[in-house]
Amino acid sequence: MSTTDPFILAWNSIRYHTSNMMDQADKHFESMATTIRQKANDTSWFPQFPHRKTPPPPPPSTPVIIRDNGKGLGVVWGWVKEHKWLVAGLVVVVVGGGVLVVKRKRQRVRRRKALKAGNGARKEVVVIHGQPHDPIVKSTAHDLERRGFIVYIAVSSHEDEQVVLAEGKTDIKPLQIDILDTLSARASISRFSSYLKSPVVPFHGAPAHHLKFTALILIPDSNFPSGPIETIPLDHWSDTFNLKIIQTLAITQLFLPIVTESKARLLFVTPGIGYSLRLPFHAPEVAAVGALEGVIGCLRREVSAAGVQVGWIKVGTLDVGTTTEKKGSKESATRADVLSWSPAVRSIYARGYVNSKAVGDGVRGSSLKEVNAAIVAGMLDRRVRKVMRVGSGSVAYDFIGRWVPEGVVGWMLGLRGGRRVTENVRGTSPGSRGSSSHSLESSVEWERVDK
Repeated sequence: MSTTDPFILAWNSIRYHTSNMMDQADKHFESMATTIRQKANDTSWFPQFPHRKTPPPPPPSTPVIIRDNGKGLGVVWGWVKEHKWLVAGLVVVVVGGGVLVVKRKRQRVRRRKALKAGNGARKEVVVIHGQPHDPIVKSTAHDLERRGFIVYIAVSSHEDEQVVLAEGKTDIKPLQIDILDTLSARASISRFSSYLKSPVVPFHGAPAHHLKFTALILIPDSNFPSGPIETIPLDHWSDTFNLKIIQTLAITQLFLPIVTESKARLLFVTPGIGYSLRLPFHAPEVAAVGALEGVIGCLRREVSAAGVQVGWIKVGTLDVGTTTEKKGSKESATRADVLSWSPAVRSIYARGYVNSKAVGDGVRGSSLKEVNAAIVAGMLDRRVRKVMRVGSGSVAYDFIGRWVPEGVVGWMLGLRGGRRVTENVRGTSPGSRGSSSHSLESSVEWERVDK
């Protein structure tokens, strides 16, 4: 079918020439692809490199069955027989080292008894400074003696020396130190130091051994004057500071050269409840214990460089065999103290004084064994706790004194303001009995003060 339309003729011409060009391009690319495939199959022109042969895969593993038939043990036994001295030495080293490690660990961590010398005699020495008739001093001395220590109690008079000798224990001995005579005291310390350094023969035929100074235990007397500050004579303050502070400092100062040389322990045992609560009407006790606390803190930092550890044991309420008669005598003493004051002083302080004297009366006292255990721990543990609290109420009262507001503490102690006490002469018979607070309240008349 022919046409004369110029546009149709031009379109047909373009389609024709385009088809021819595409056919020629297909033939050209097909020829190039054929040539490339032929060259790729023909590797004669590619350079040859030496290459490894792929190793054959390993054969499958088969279970190996070892049959000893006693030959292996025989070889080991033969080696042991040839080197029996070497094996014996190794066994001795291993067993001996293990025994030594276990022994030292027990001595340092769980040791609760004194070490003995090689001849079986006692070798560890402890010095206690305190009143020989004090229950804590006596209990501590007997407990340490039972644990194998040689115990010396520092005394300053012939009467105290006889009290120590009356205990009838060979290893509880008096150590005479006259603090008032400085030259005599230094001579006594010098003799004691020479005694520690000299070899000791416990019995005839035994090898000599040297003693070891383990600890100095300072237990100030727990009896303090009480009452309003305005009623306590100055000589009572002087006696308190001399007996509780000055004597303790003097003994500490005398023994410090021996303590630092031996790297012994220093332990202070003081009452804790009165100082923790800043108990009213117990100013001498609070002042003395507070002064000792300052000394202990300074001393701990001073001697730490010498390897000496210092511990402070704060004692609560203890059971020292209190009886009804003793309770009655305490009430009578409280009554006598109050009645010895002037009426003006009595009207202001009587109620608070009675209540302060009753603090701790309702608490069952702990056994003295707790104090003994704390002292032994302070002597033998690897690290000494700075403060150890023992006895009933020691922890609770210390917490109250530190963290409870002062007004709440005063309310707990019965320090109520706005009341005065006047004496009722009719009710002051000394033979009356009852609780410490109610017995005195029955002998006084409480009147509210009009403001």
